[in-house]
Amino acid sequence: MNYGVILASGGGTRMKSINIPKQYYEINGIPIFIYTLKRMLQGNLFDVIYLAIKEEYTELVSDYLKRYIDDDRVKIVYGGKERIDTIHNVITEISKRDIGSDDVIVIHDAVRPFVTDKILQDSVKYAREYGATVAAVPASDTMLMSNNGDYVDDIPKRSALFKGQAPDSFNLQKFIELESALSEEQKLIITGTSQVCTLNNYPIKMIPGDEINFKITTDGDLVIAKSLILSKGDK
Repeated sequence: MNYGVILASGGGTRMKSINIPKQYYEINGIPIFIYTLKRMLQGNLFDVIYLAIKEEYTELVSDYLKRYIDDDRVKIVYGGKERIDTIHNVITEISKRDIGSDDVIVIHDAVRPFVTDKILQDSVKYAREYGATVAAVPASDTMLMSNNGDYVDDIPKRSALFKGQAPDSFNLQKFIELESALSEEQKLIITGTSQVCTLNNYPIKMIPGDEINFKITTDGDLVIAKSLILSKGDK
């Protein structure tokens, strides 16, 4: 079984031009998370896709799903306080099913609507082969290290740096094992899903990402996303 997960329970506090969580912002009349969900549904790569949301948005999300998505593979799960809490809730829901030794879970961000078919296919393929994968692209800019955010402490070697994207993908049984092994202190410092592996000293295979697979985080990102969607006439 291939399980897809879309994390859509964040608040989007870094975007100042809108007053709703960015995943619900409409571009060309359609909310961003729907574009992402459509990308993951096409190709029939996933047996089930869990959409993790805040409970207060249940009615809104349900209305959007009725309007734009007609697929019983999509299941709503309620998110938690932090990213890792949301992932735990999803895993708890999946664990109600019989889990096979080669089942895969692919965890994606609701506000990465331009994920490519190749990234999704590679995520499933290599998670099954290696146990844990993350999409990544080489850093193209010079990276500066600063402990105080004021002065440069170091300039790391760029060839050794990569920008982590999503999805993060795993053998499901292994991921459940790794998530269960985390201490409460470790859970507090997690900002990205693959840290579940690094905090357990479990290797992560990098797969090629794509610059188009960017996360809509800032107002500038939103401008680019609008341009891309409108230029393609996506609906």
